[in-house]
Amino acid sequence: MLFIQKIAVYYSGRERFSDHAREREALKFLPVRQSLRIMPDSEVLMHTVDMRQYDSRMIVRKEQLQQFGREVFGEGTRSDPWYHKDLFENIRIFREDDRYRIMFCDDFYYSIFSRSRRHGRNEAYNKKGSPFRYADRLNETAFRLGRNEYGRIYFNNRFVHPRSREQTYVRYIYNIINCDRERFREKMFFCKNADHEYRNMKSL
Repeated sequence: MLFIQKIAVYYSGRERFSDHAREREALKFLPVRQSLRIMPDSEVLMHTVDMRQYDSRMIVRKEQLQQFGREVFGEGTRSDPWYHKDLFENIRIFREDDRYRIMFCDDFYYSIFSRSRRHGRNEAYNKKGSPFRYADRLNETAFRLGRNEYGRIYFNNRFVHPRSREQTYVRYIYNIINCDRERFREKMFFCKNADHEYRNMKSL
């Protein structure tokens, strides 16, 4: 079974530098404070935490725990399925026997609000039948997770309000573990050094 923790830390331009940046860098994982009975047909459990960093503290704004079946595997379709839009908007999951291939995706890896562009490529650019064929997007393998392996993904982004032009920055972390469901516990994501790490950071 695959266990995923998605952490999003939102902050403004006032918190971009110095001590605030070091505080964000130090954050790698969080405890799972919610309990959930894992259903027999569940394949993926997702723990999502949205945080807001202020000048003096970092607070949790939203936290949820959800489970999914085989419907979350694969590329999806051009009709934009629900599970690929929010919780899984930046990853795709492929089951390969007892391993999972994790792909990092970004529909908007080039932005008029950022001079930098994410590095990487679209592995499905020439793949017949893929919804991402000939698409100008980032779509590449981050890593493959064998049994009891831990992977971590870092990336960031910036959003600009269309009217006020206020800028909001976000640092994202995906912690992903391939293990038996019996290992589900509060501190299961506590690991300073993952087996696999993927970074795709913009200069914001």
